[in-house]
Amino acid sequence: MRIGTHSRYTMMQYHQNTSMQGLSNVLAQMNGLKIQYGYQDSSIFNKTLSLDFNINTLKQSKDLANNALTFTKHTDTALNELTKSMDNFKTKLIQGANDIHNETSRLAIAKDLRAIRDHFLSIANTSIGGEYIFGGTATTKSPFNANGSYNGNGDALNALLGSNNSLSYNITGSELFFGSDRDTNRVISTNVPKYNQSKLNPRIMDPLHPTGVSEKVFIKAEDTLRDLVGDNDDKTDNNAPEVFYITGRKPDGTAFKSKFEMQVSYTDKNQAPKVQDLLDKIGREFGNTETSKVVDVTLNEWGQIEIKDLTGGRSNIEFSMVSSSYKAPNNQQANPNANPPTDGIGVLDIDALLSSGVKVNSYVQSPFLGGFSSSNIASVEDYNDHRIHTIPTTFRTHTNEVAKTTTLLRDIFPADVTAITLSGTTANTAPDVAGAAVAAPVNFAITATATVQDLMDQIKNVYSAGGGDVDVQFSEGKIIAVDNNVSKKNPPDKDDEYLPYIGESSLAITLTAIAGAQTTNGFRNDYNVEYDRVDFSRNGSVLTSNVSQVVRSSNEYAKLETKLSEVAGTSLDGHNYNFKVKDVNGTDIRGRIEFATGGSFMVIESPAQMNGVNIANVRVPILQANGNPPQVSGDPTAADNVTYQQLADTLGMVLNLSNSNPQDLQNVFQANANFNTPANKASYEAMLGNAKYNVNITLDVNGVLQIKDLHRTPTRMEFSLYDNTSDNYTLNAQGRIDGSRPALTFQANSAIVADDPHVNFFQQIDKMIEALEVGSYRPGGTSAYDDAMRNPGVQNALLAFDHLADHINKVHTKNGSQGNAFKYSIERTEMLIVQVKTLRSDTIDTDFAEAYLQFSTLSMGYQAMLSSIGKISQLSLVNYL
Repeated sequence: MRIGTHSRYTMMQYHQNTSMQGLSNVLAQMNGLKIQYGYQDSSIFNKTLSLDFNINTLKQSKDLANNALTFTKHTDTALNELTKSMDNFKTKLIQGANDIHNETSRLAIAKDLRAIRDHFLSIANTSIGGEYIFGGTATTKSPFNANGSYNGNGDALNALLGSNNSLSYNITGSELFFGSDRDTNRVISTNVPKYNQSKLNPRIMDPLHPTGVSEKVFIKAEDTLRDLVGDNDDKTDNNAPEVFYITGRKPDGTAFKSKFEMQVSYTDKNQAPKVQDLLDKIGREFGNTETSKVVDVTLNEWGQIEIKDLTGGRSNIEFSMVSSSYKAPNNQQANPNANPPTDGIGVLDIDALLSSGVKVNSYVQSPFLGGFSSSNIASVEDYNDHRIHTIPTTFRTHTNEVAKTTTLLRDIFPADVTAITLSGTTANTAPDVAGAAVAAPVNFAITATATVQDLMDQIKNVYSAGGGDVDVQFSEGKIIAVDNNVSKKNPPDKDDEYLPYIGESSLAITLTAIAGAQTTNGFRNDYNVEYDRVDFSRNGSVLTSNVSQVVRSSNEYAKLETKLSEVAGTSLDGHNYNFKVKDVNGTDIRGRIEFATGGSFMVIESPAQMNGVNIANVRVPILQANGNPPQVSGDPTAADNVTYQQLADTLGMVLNLSNSNPQDLQNVFQANANFNTPANKASYEAMLGNAKYNVNITLDVNGVLQIKDLHRTPTRMEFSLYDNTSDNYTLNAQGRIDGSRPALTFQANSAIVADDPHVNFFQQIDKMIEALEVGSYRPGGTSAYDDAMRNPGVQNALLAFDHLADHINKVHTKNGSQGNAFKYSIERTEMLIVQVKTLRSDTIDTDFAEAYLQFSTLSMGYQAMLSSIGKISQLSLVNYL
């Protein structure tokens, strides 16, 4: 076969191009990369793209982590400053807790604390680069108001560091200054200090006292019950049992009421009933047994009962107690006021104590205005000075101000009370010579100008009849009558100047409220006796309750969507709650809410008519309302499904009732009305919508019910809501009081909270400062009738402050752990970046030694090929001849 010149040229060109391409590729690799274009090696190209993406992702994660770490460092700086300021605050608080300061130095310390509190607020509103670090995701506006209320949210700022790897890096104001701690125990305390009565009144109670000089010594657990409740003579074996009336809530959230009597008398002091016996009994009512304890019941250093839930993280326990030595005789007299019905232990209705004329011992007091619960009231003789007879109620105006002698009686009594009837027995006509019964009840008319002083003058005239000598005085809202014909202790065993007045006094004052020709409830229980039948506190346009609604299963504060039964911890079937209100226009309205499994209803009891429409005693169903404007649907809601939103909607209708359209009232207040029909449904919705325009009812950050008048300051509204069996203390056959009642409380004269798992930083700090400002070193440490009554006091402030400091430290630790997490993330990311870059380098970077060797081999081959081609090209036929 003949090989032509063209064929040789083609083969030479092919091999030359191939060698040149190989050399070119190797030379290209000398710039550091194995390939220049994706088509050169798709495997290397795809793997390199993937590795480049990973490197960029890791760099982005590192940048985000660095930014988050910077944020946590700013937060840590703020928290360090907060901790430092709290240490300063505690130092000054301890200084102020020493009861050695005069008013000037005490207020100076309080002023310093107020300045530190303002610094707390500035820290809470820390802004870095225009972002508020404690506002949650709402970083563009100041999270805290001047009063400590929170505008931010509880949402976390997250840094996405990788697929499914998101870490939060902020501390929200809600978790820093609010929240709840599972390791904190709820501690509550009564706020009426109790003194050892034998040492306070030795000339009455202790004939063997070495000096007879009165001493103020707080009661102790080892003292006798007689030392606690007092006595009107020096005999220890003639005292009636003391009956205790308790309302409370157990650690598991179960409500309870209890009534029991304890012996006071003794002949051998070593065998005398002790205060510790009472404390043990209270503990058993809360659930303590001989083998286990759920609460610790003790006396604090001021003779006040202190109860501690031994399980942390619960906010359930509540407590209120009064006691009296009253026990009706077996042969009941015709006068039910003098001898109210009894089941053998005390009274069936605690309101009867007001008209029984017996001493009532109180343990808790609050500046709450109670309802008019009794038609008559009887004076109580002072154990330690038989001249003194006190009308056992504090006269207060409708705006909850303690009355003065110049106060109009119309500002004290209900509008329908037209007269006060005076009856009973006149004072002694001579020393220890009894006066006569008031011949005929005397009516004192309540005119437009009648004052407290006028009533006092009438009392003096009526009970001085027959030659008596009565002084009538007025002190801190109480009317006090003094029978001046009472002798001193006889035979005298001490200097006559110091002998007590313990002779017999016949004075007995009974006041009865009259409306027209009938008796009516015109007297309030005293503020330290009433429990939950009290008005919400008023501040300008807002009415606020004092009992937090706490979900029993989670210890979280209730929200509007929470069911009432979740807070009650029991079924509400069969429970009725009374309400007494003045609506937005000041119209008096009374009614009730009936809870039942078959459906819950609201019933107006008075007035009979509103805007010309009969509304009394019509059962209006509680329906589910959704949307704005509200749309209702369905049947009456079952008791255990009623939510706080539904309760708020229903109460809103009541508080706006006088503004309702007559046609809407006509359609809603129909017996057995069908609210699926268009007219009735529309009227119900209209009443709900109109109420929301005038009244806002909600649960605040502390879970307490709050009612706001949207158009008038101060509001004309008044409001109370309470269990309809509140006054009932009837024992069943087992010696217990039936039912878990009150299942819900909204406003209550209950023991004050010294410490609780829940935190509200600025509110608690304000209470601590307030305690120092008013000079309250212990619970109820002032005699003023105001909010200071319920201040836990400076001493308990130290306990609460330690809890706040612990809470802040926990959050500080969380911020530190978040910062550490980002530090670790940055370190890990940097390591991964190195690893991925190494892998990328292994994938696409040139191995220069290998490339140079390859280049040398290809170059030598190329040179050899060129040499061979040159020689072959020179060959001809002549060379073979």
